[in-house]
Amino acid sequence: MTPEARLEAARAEVRQALREAGAALKGERGRRRGALNRTIHEARGMLEPGYPYRSQAGQDAVVDAIFGRKQGGTFLDIGGYDGVTGSNTLFLERHRGWRGALVEPVPAQLEKAKAARRCPCLRYAVAAEAGEAEFIEIAEGYTQMSGLSGSYDEGLLRKVRADPRHREAVIRVETRTLSGLLEETGLEHPDFISLDIEGGEVAALAAFPFARHRVGLWAIENNSGTGEIGRIMRAAGYALAEFCGPDEIWRLPDL
Repeated sequence: MTPEARLEAARAEVRQALREAGAALKGERGRRRGALNRTIHEARGMLEPGYPYRSQAGQDAVVDAIFGRKQGGTFLDIGGYDGVTGSNTLFLERHRGWRGALVEPVPAQLEKAKAARRCPCLRYAVAAEAGEAEFIEIAEGYTQMSGLSGSYDEGLLRKVRADPRHREAVIRVETRTLSGLLEETGLEHPDFISLDIEGGEVAALAAFPFARHRVGLWAIENNSGTGEIGRIMRAAGYALAEFCGPDEIWRLPDL
């Protein structure tokens, strides 16, 4: 088989995967939608020239669709890493003119984000209380999975440390609450919050004053599949809109 024929055969396989994932998605109502949406997102990235969405599992595409391709919205990206790799907000900033802020406590990744993004990039970790805390910085291996020592999901941390490339350091970081960050950045009522803090999501959300801030849409990482996030969000008046990879997308019903 020639290289050209191999390439076309590979494209045919990706097209077939896209069709199968799309068909499966129509009949799926549970958490498996996350993996299917990720497959669809990755396949479209391979097949469509200029495919603009940059998230890991199609989160930004879902957000864009829910908001009807809205121009000039607002966001807060918590755990934004380098601002580009797998970003849930880069597309919104570059293609829809959204403004917001990115929060990342790892110094090396924060500097990359500052170089790549227009929005302010702040060196904090998000926690239930403002102050200081120990933070596990993953320097090699799963470098996108750094997190606070006190709230890091234990099962996830075992997986991260089992990687043969793994190298970590424990550093001290400043912490802010979700509400404190919204007030500090002047984004008291953002359209969208992306929350990816490796197991600290439940504590941060449990302490969040939902009545004080109108957040239209959330993408919340839930690696463990805990139902606690759902209980918090439903009690605050949100409806589950979609799964994208490990993320749950929650929206206000009147959005």
